[in-house]
Amino acid sequence: MLAFILLCGDSLFSESLRLKDSIHSKNITSDLEFLESDWGDFSPLSNVDLFDWKKIGFSSLNFSFSDKSYWFRFRVHFREGERQDLFLVLRWRAQDRAELYLPGRRDAIQTVGDRIPRSDWPVQNFPYPSFRLQGHPGEEKEFLLRLESTSMMSFPMELMDDAGLRSDLTFETFLFSSSACLYILMIFAAVLYYKTTGLQEFILYAGYIFCMGLSYDVNFGNIYEFFDSGSSHWSEKKNYFFFGVTTILFFQFIRKFLETKRSMLCLNAVLRGGIFASLASLPMVFFDSYLHVLSKITAFLYAFAMPMILFAGIYLQRTGNRKLRLFLFSWTVYMLLGYTSIFYYLGFVGYTFFTVYALPILLPLDLIVLFYNVIQKSSKKLEERRKSYLSPNPFGKKRKYTKSKLSGVDVDRSLASLLKLMDSEKPYLEENLQLQNVADRLGLNQHQLSELMNSKLGMNFASYVNSKRIEEVKRILESGSERNILNIAFTVGFGSKTSFNVEFKKATGLTPKQYKELFFRRKKLSNKK
Repeated sequence: MLAFILLCGDSLFSESLRLKDSIHSKNITSDLEFLESDWGDFSPLSNVDLFDWKKIGFSSLNFSFSDKSYWFRFRVHFREGERQDLFLVLRWRAQDRAELYLPGRRDAIQTVGDRIPRSDWPVQNFPYPSFRLQGHPGEEKEFLLRLESTSMMSFPMELMDDAGLRSDLTFETFLFSSSACLYILMIFAAVLYYKTTGLQEFILYAGYIFCMGLSYDVNFGNIYEFFDSGSSHWSEKKNYFFFGVTTILFFQFIRKFLETKRSMLCLNAVLRGGIFASLASLPMVFFDSYLHVLSKITAFLYAFAMPMILFAGIYLQRTGNRKLRLFLFSWTVYMLLGYTSIFYYLGFVGYTFFTVYALPILLPLDLIVLFYNVIQKSSKKLEERRKSYLSPNPFGKKRKYTKSKLSGVDVDRSLASLLKLMDSEKPYLEENLQLQNVADRLGLNQHQLSELMNSKLGMNFASYVNSKRIEEVKRILESGSERNILNIAFTVGFGSKTSFNVEFKKATGLTPKQYKELFFRRKKLSNKK
């Protein structure tokens, strides 16, 4: 793994690292020297110069996931004039433990890490593990750094002054606060659309954004520190947990959005397999030794599924679904950015600003395009549903379909399940009951359920639901209930008095009051006989 670094050979101690007055931050990774060892098997603290230190020579570490312990040494030249502290920044949040030493001293002078409370860090207001380097003006001072972590170790180390630290913090805070605000707005909009349409795509989309946002905040933000700075953060575990849940929600969202269960059975099987694999691998987040395995599982799931989703979208677009053009564009962008991130986590590419930051920065724009696609699709579904509700079906004739959607469906069993559902659970009592909701409970899509009801019951969904509600109203009226008729209408699922009266008179030829009076008049006459 480190062969390419070891080729650099032996080196003399590097020149002192320094920041010019006009420069506030500098990547010092290539100037660091390092030793690799098994955890705790030796310490170079007492005899620094006796060990064979190797110069890194690259702009970032490239240790990927490792169970080794790494020692680094460097010498800092502090600025002349007024005394100023410098800061050593490790550009990756999830480091288990990092310790700063002075040569000849056995105890660490500063300690940071994912398992150490933020309140114990030497630099608490910066999101990345950082050390405060202190020295007198003009002094050259040598430091040793020990790094042990089961998490990703492919990142740069930077030397900063106070101005550089504040500038970097301002940039990070602005960037990810803006993204967080956009995520919140999209989640709010998706929930509203779900409430309005009842389409599961919207609630899955909202859950996907929520978990993705939390995952990115673990790596780049600092929202957790606002709530609890006095405990260990376990960033790597949180990251993989939220990303695992994100994978589950996203694959389910794609299944719904592309309707793979109906038209893309191969892709549907792949996505279902991905969902089950993610569920099965989630417990790995609790075990340090399995984090690298979990990383590879997640990476391979996305690497395998992303092109299949793209090809499925292209196929559907060419077979008539022209509104998928924007989806194909956004998905292509997401796939390219996603592969960049995947290659980084698999250790195929090193740390660069684009590799690490491109996806979290550009993802919100991609999500906006994706959300627009979902709205487009929902509008089409709602229009089809509206036409289905309003289209007449005189004399209860069964509709004929040129191409049946029920091929492969056990019609009699599905019809029996529908009737049982309506009689036992009475979902028609819900005012905002949607065709999609009932279809999901029966394991059908809305087109299949619509055809089933028209062909077997001779009515569309709205007519059938209203007929069940009218039956419920008649049962309540015939029981002798003294409840207000309007109250009864709302109880059985009607949204307004007008729609209730229209539907009731259409079904019985009477108003609810007339029906109740006529029923008890007949009952009284029957009892006299």
